Amino acid sequence: MASSRNRLLGAVSSLLAIAYGLFTMILYLGKAIEDGRFFRRPTEKEKLELQLARDRFWNLSKQWSGLSHQFLTLHDGFRFHYLCSHVPGSPDIPRSNKPLVIFIHGFPDSWAIWRHILSSPQLRDSAFLVAVDLPGYGGSDCLDRYSTTNVLEKLTEFIVAIRERYEVEALSSDDELADPHRLSSRRVIIVSHDWGCVLATRLAAEAPQLADRFILSNGPVVDLILSNLDRHRSSATKMFNTFLHAPLQSRSMLPKALKSARPVFRYLWLTGYIFVLRLPTIIVSYFGSAGNHSFLKWIHKDAHGKSREYTIRDAAESMASTLGPSAGELKTETTDHEQYPSCVLERRGLATIEQTALYYRHGTAVGRWSKSIETITALHSLDHGNELRRTSSGAGLFDDGPKGALKAKATFVWGKDDVAIDPHIALDGIGDYLAHNSQVIMLPRSGHFTPVELESRLVIEKVTEWAVRGEKEDVGAVAKAVYPEADVTVRT
Repeated sequence: MASSRNRLLGAVSSLLAIAYGLFTMILYLGKAIEDGRFFRRPTEKEKLELQLARDRFWNLSKQWSGLSHQFLTLHDGFRFHYLCSHVPGSPDIPRSNKPLVIFIHGFPDSWAIWRHILSSPQLRDSAFLVAVDLPGYGGSDCLDRYSTTNVLEKLTEFIVAIRERYEVEALSSDDELADPHRLSSRRVIIVSHDWGCVLATRLAAEAPQLADRFILSNGPVVDLILSNLDRHRSSATKMFNTFLHAPLQSRSMLPKALKSARPVFRYLWLTGYIFVLRLPTIIVSYFGSAGNHSFLKWIHKDAHGKSREYTIRDAAESMASTLGPSAGELKTETTDHEQYPSCVLERRGLATIEQTALYYRHGTAVGRWSKSIETITALHSLDHGNELRRTSSGAGLFDDGPKGALKAKATFVWGKDDVAIDPHIALDGIGDYLAHNSQVIMLPRSGHFTPVELESRLVIEKVTEWAVRGEKEDVGAVAKAVYPEADVTVRT
């Protein structure tokens, strides 16, 4: 009986999710029609700008703003595409004290969402910069299934291999005795946004050895979101049941129940796009391409915020970031004669959103990470024998805090006007999930796409420079220097 009931509830939940996804898709497309975006065709100038932008970002034979295209092949043959400021094997790498900074993008972008920050002369002078395409995005290989284990295993192996390429591990205890300052300056910083942030919080919680500081922007700690949603839902349900039991005597419970449930409904409203991306593939493909990519173009225009004009070049570069290499760029090769993986040809153009939507469909954010022996061994070697990692701020010495708590130092940079994630659901109680010496910086005028908006990207750039320099100043003052209204709301 219980099994039949559970199956029925599961079927009803699936039908409701499909219905809500279709409803949300109709709303998005209706808005595109109302705004005139749906039927608008690109001009010749816009087509040319997109072609030029794709050549700038994806032509392997050319550098982009001084950064070189590289590929890293994992032990199973999977290939990551990334850009870097210093080519691995360069003679200056082993002689340098520069930290390594790894940038991880989110949906629906690629390494190119970091283009403004990667152009920073200060960052280039003071650190080795690496910007990677996640599996299924940009120029990186595809996965058959984007399970939590598959994605995190690949990403972890990439980070470990990049650390080796930049000789982070080359600084042994003998180096420390010879030059203690040199050892302390060889740090690893991971900067992430959106889906990259979701994955980075999992790494900070379950593989904190990978980096000395995680800089996380507008992407949630999934276990915290689930906890907050469950807390609001449970509270609203109890008050509503009390009202139903005695409506006249408990009439004050109804408005209280609605107030408690409001954050849940707001969260569902803001994340309606997730339900769309979990619809059957043929519908997702249509949604991504309908109205000349009207949904993607709306995302990109909104991403730039209202602080400056959204130009034809901005639009072209944003779409080039999402669409990846065109047929022309797929024929190019690096100086090492490497070309894009074959699956990039198969998914180019309209099929791109089908591939990247699989992160939502396969439950990448919420699944269990079953670490391989190779991953466990690699992480253990990064510990250098130090098994006791940082504990959460509110936890005791042998208490790691709630499920999903981060065990590495982290700095959240959060645009408060996020149209994709409710900051209250994402951040309430986050202090319990942060390691010692972590912070949350709130940006009141910024939205979800902080690496692109003019003001917020400056904050990310300066916070990254702060981490590269050894975190000697107060990070709140660093943020306020370029964004006076920035507010450090949590410190641990």
